[in-house]
Amino acid sequence: MKFETIQSKSEVDQLVDFFEKKILTGELKIGDKLPSERVMAQNFGVSRSVVNNGLKELARLGFIRVVPRQGNYIAKFNENGNLETFNIIINFNGGNYRPSLLKSIFHTRKLFEDDMIMECDPDTSFVKLNLFYDKFKSEVNLNKKPEMSFDFYHELAVSSGNLVYPLLILNFKSIYLTLGKWMIQSHNLKKIENLRDYVVYYLNERDFPKARDCNDKLIDFCLSELLSDY
Repeated sequence: MKFETIQSKSEVDQLVDFFEKKILTGELKIGDKLPSERVMAQNFGVSRSVVNNGLKELARLGFIRVVPRQGNYIAKFNENGNLETFNIIINFNGGNYRPSLLKSIFHTRKLFEDDMIMECDPDTSFVKLNLFYDKFKSEVNLNKKPEMSFDFYHELAVSSGNLVYPLLILNFKSIYLTLGKWMIQSHNLKKIENLRDYVVYYLNERDFPKARDCNDKLIDFCLSELLSDY
């Protein structure tokens, strides 16, 4: 493993950030053993107390497993993490998610987006949703499209009538923006818009099963495009 020099006001925080990025991108695999604290201190150019405190924080977050007299290992953060771990994953912007984590994110997204669609009432007005989507399609500045895409899904959550889904989507906003940026700026935007056209069309037709199926196709396409980068 190649270590980078840490230069920050908070050396412990930088150490934690460094390992979070390596773990969430898959550069460090679950079960990988870390070098000794002495070796890490030398490579980072910091004191052993900085390394020790950083590893303690990573262990608290579920990223590191400490085995007495054996060393420190990358842990199964999905089993050992907590709400703070979840927030770190949501707000991560240090690179591409590891493939397994990316698949899990899209699977979760499919579950609650599909349910949002199916909870819509035939009498639901999609006027505001259509306005958001029209703005998204007419916007020429690609940097603004991820935010507009998020607004679309947040309004879909509101339209479902479920009081929790809008809050859930808000808490996932950083993921929507990050993944939206990758997709819109680096991939087949025309295909994405075409697939979402069908979602909107069937919503307006009140054919919610078909709208759900089209949304599944959209999510599957986005996932396959992002996985193709690996």
